[in-house]
Amino acid sequence: MIIGKDIHQMLNDLDRSREKDEAKDSENYRENRNFRRSRVVWEAKIKIYFNDVTLKSEVREVHGVVRDISANGARLELAQPIAERAGLELVIPKLGTFPCETVWISDCQVGIRFNEPPEIVFQHLVRILPNA
Repeated sequence: MIIGKDIHQMLNDLDRSREKDEAKDSENYRENRNFRRSRVVWEAKIKIYFNDVTLKSEVREVHGVVRDISANGARLELAQPIAERAGLELVIPKLGTFPCETVWISDCQVGIRFNEPPEIVFQHLVRILPNA
């Protein structure tokens, strides 16, 4: 069946395209590291703040796991995808709360950059990760 083969080919092409995009995101993520990253498995959540016209804030929380972290940012695996780029806070119970923004998003994986200076984040990290 020609239509079936065409659809099958289109799906294969789509899969290859996604794999290339994910590899490119991963490559960019590695290339932009300015600080040493530590592999961790820490419970965390992202708080997303929304302001409406009446200036009342709404907060959405997405739970996840920090997979690696540095004084400049972190890589998270979230329970559900997010699209927001700014107005975020990363909450790590054992470490603290950090204003941040997303650098890249790939489905439920997110790369974030802390808005605070790396020296401040580093002071939090060395309490838990002596080799940070």
